[in-house]
Amino acid sequence: MEEYAVTIRTERLEMSDGVRLFTRVVTPADGGEKYPTVFRRTPYEEETEPTEETYRTYARNPFIRRGFALVVQHCRGRGGSEGDCVPYSAEERSDGLETLDAIRAMPHYNGEIYLNGTSYSASVLMLFLKECREDVRGVCLAAQTESLYHRNFVNGLCRSYSGFTWWLSMIARHRPKIAEDADIFVRPYRDLMRRATGEDLPAFTQTLLHDRYDDFWKDDPRIGCIETLRVPTLFVGGWYDYYCCGMCRMWEKLAPAVREKSCFLMGPWGHALRLPQETDYPLQGGDIPQDRIAVWFDCLRKNEPYPYGEVGKLRYYSIGEGKWHETESAYAVKPAEAFYLAQGGALTKEPPPKGERSYRYDPETTTHHDRHDYIYKAYPPNAYPDVLSFVSEPFAEEASFVGPVRVALDLSSDCDDTAFFMRLYLVEDGESYNLTDAASTLLHANAAYQKGETCRVDIETTPTAFTLKRGCRIRFDVSSYSDCFNRHANTAEHFALAERTKVAQNTVYFGESAIYLPRRT
Repeated sequence: MEEYAVTIRTERLEMSDGVRLFTRVVTPADGGEKYPTVFRRTPYEEETEPTEETYRTYARNPFIRRGFALVVQHCRGRGGSEGDCVPYSAEERSDGLETLDAIRAMPHYNGEIYLNGTSYSASVLMLFLKECREDVRGVCLAAQTESLYHRNFVNGLCRSYSGFTWWLSMIARHRPKIAEDADIFVRPYRDLMRRATGEDLPAFTQTLLHDRYDDFWKDDPRIGCIETLRVPTLFVGGWYDYYCCGMCRMWEKLAPAVREKSCFLMGPWGHALRLPQETDYPLQGGDIPQDRIAVWFDCLRKNEPYPYGEVGKLRYYSIGEGKWHETESAYAVKPAEAFYLAQGGALTKEPPPKGERSYRYDPETTTHHDRHDYIYKAYPPNAYPDVLSFVSEPFAEEASFVGPVRVALDLSSDCDDTAFFMRLYLVEDGESYNLTDAASTLLHANAAYQKGETCRVDIETTPTAFTLKRGCRIRFDVSSYSDCFNRHANTAEHFALAERTKVAQNTVYFGESAIYLPRRT
C-alpha cells in the first residue's frame, strides 16, 4: 500500500466512561512526520477494513494532497463506535473534547488542528466550540445551524416532525423500528417515538412539545458558540437548504474581528451542497470545486488570499443571472420593491381596490406536494383549488434581488388557528421555478387571535438571490400546506397534542397585502 503515499491506521479511542469510538487516522507518506490535523466526527459511515481502493481514495483526498493529516471519528453509537447514540447529547460534546486531547498525543500532531463539519457533523463540532484551545486554527461549518429550535420550528410551524425519520435512523442500533407498513404518522404526534420503537425517547419528544422558545432550548450547549468563536471560519450554505436562515444568522453573530478573517459561500444548492444531477433550470457556474475546504485551511496556514471568496464577505450565486457576487450580509438593508396582491390573481405595483379571495383547506385531503431542496419546475398557477397564485406583469428591464423577501399579508380563518404557506417563483418563458418561501400560523402572528378576525402576518422568507431578465415575471402563491411542515390541524391546540383536525375556510384580503423584494444595489 506504500505506493499510494498514505498511511491509514484505526484506533479505538476509549472515552472516560469506557465507551470506545472508532477513529481512523490518515497521514501522508509513511506517517513519520508531523502534520496539521483536520478533525471530523460523523454518524454516517460504516466500519470497514481499509482496502486498496481506500488507500487510493485517501491518496487523492484534497486534505492529504495539501499536507494535512485526517482524523475521522464515528459518533457514539454509530458506524464502528460503541455506545448509544442520542443526538445533541452531552456525551457528543465530551467525546469531541476527549478526542481532541487524544489527537494532541498522536505522533503526527504538529500543534495545529482544523475542524471540519457538514450537517450533523457540524453540530457535533459546535457542541464544544466554546471550549477549543489555541491549537484550533481554523473551522469550516456547512449546512447547519447552532439553534435546534430554529432547525425545528418556523413561526409556529413544526418542520417535518422535527426530523423524526432522521432521529429513528440515528438511534436504530438499540431501538429497532417497528414494521415498515405500520402507520406511525398519526395524531397525536407526541407519541411518534413510542409508536415507532415501543418506548419514548424524551430527548426527541421534548423537541416536539416545546414549540415556543423557552428555557428548554437555552440548555442547548451550542447556544453562544458562534458569538464566542475566535478563529477564522468558512461557512458554506445553500439557498435551498433548510438551514439557509440559520447559516445567514450565524454569519451575523460572528464577532466583527472574526468575521473580517472569515468567509461565507452561498450557492444554489440544497442540503447536499451540490447541484442535482438533473435540474429543470440551468445553473451555469453554480458549483465550485470540492476541495474548497482544504484550500481554505491551506490558505489560513500560508496566510494567502482565499481564491473562492473575499474574506469578510458573503459570496453568493444569483439564480437567473448565473453569476457570483459579494456582499457584507444577506440581511443588509436594501431598497424594497413592493408588489400588491390583487383580484384576478395579479401582482400590481400600485395598491389595488379592497377585495378578498378564499380557499378551503382540509389537512386530511390536501394532495399537492412541492419540493424545496433544489430549484425545480413548479405546477402551473392555480393548479389546485387550495393554492392561490398571483403573477406580475413582465419586467421591462433586468432586475436583481438579494436577501429575504418581506411578506405582509392581511389574512383570516373561520378556525381558531391555521397555517399559511407562501412561496415566491421566478417565471421565465411561461414556466415557474421556486425561489424562496415563508410560513406562519395566525396565533404566532397574533397570540390573541380569534377566529373570523383579520390578522396582519408580517414575516420574512428564507434569504435568496435572483435576477429577473427582461420579460420575466414573479409569481407568489398562498396556501396552507407544504411538505416542509406538518399539516396544521386548524385548531388552537398544541400541534403535538391535537388528535383531530378541522376544515378551514382561509381568506386573503387585498388593498394592503404585499410582498417587498430586496433590490440589489
